[in-house]
Amino acid sequence: MRVIWNVLCLSLLLVVAAWSGEIEGTVTVDMGKLPPRAKNSNPDMKASQGQYKKADLRKATAGGDGSTAREVDERENVVVYLTKDGDGARLKATPSRREIVQVQREFKAHVTPVVLGSEVRFTNQDSFFHHIYCPDSSKLNVPQHSTHVDRKPDRLGKYELFCDIHPLMNGYVYVVPNDFMTVAKGGKFVLKNVPPGTYTVEAWHPRVKAKSSKVTVPASGKANVNFSL
Repeated sequence: MRVIWNVLCLSLLLVVAAWSGEIEGTVTVDMGKLPPRAKNSNPDMKASQGQYKKADLRKATAGGDGSTAREVDERENVVVYLTKDGDGARLKATPSRREIVQVQREFKAHVTPVVLGSEVRFTNQDSFFHHIYCPDSSKLNVPQHSTHVDRKPDRLGKYELFCDIHPLMNGYVYVVPNDFMTVAKGGKFVLKNVPPGTYTVEAWHPRVKAKSSKVTVPASGKANVNFSL
């Protein structure tokens, strides 16, 4: 029976692979038009900072988001995903747990895409506290923590993140409707095993207007779409 089951599973995988395609493309970001990162506007931020000595706070804040020490590839902050439009309405969503590490006064990575229904684990790897503030939803607020804390966003779209202790820390959780999403590593992206159909592909960056494009995926083969933000 086990042999028969394995053969059936392999046959099913081969059928799925034969009747699915890929969407690939490139992303460019106009750095000359990119606005600066947002600043924390939480009115309670000073109260959180007030618990620390000024010397300790200066030391912990120095370097901010790390952009002064390294060049940031903004293309890797672009989330490319399939929306619910058209055949996207029938795509599956598989919730999981995604970890966002806080280290050296940064959120790693700056943008974290998650599937709707997923859980986000905030893990502090610094030797001092962080205090997460999310202006988009109090459900992602995290009080002072030194290890890890779990939160669950409950809607699609962006959740901006700050730290009430270190004002230059900034990051994002971006919730998408299905499993077909990625970030543009090195300006390139690939969405694999996409069922044949017509979809809307969207490219989202936290500081510029999102762009979308319709694309038809063949039963076996590749579709191409490029974005310039």
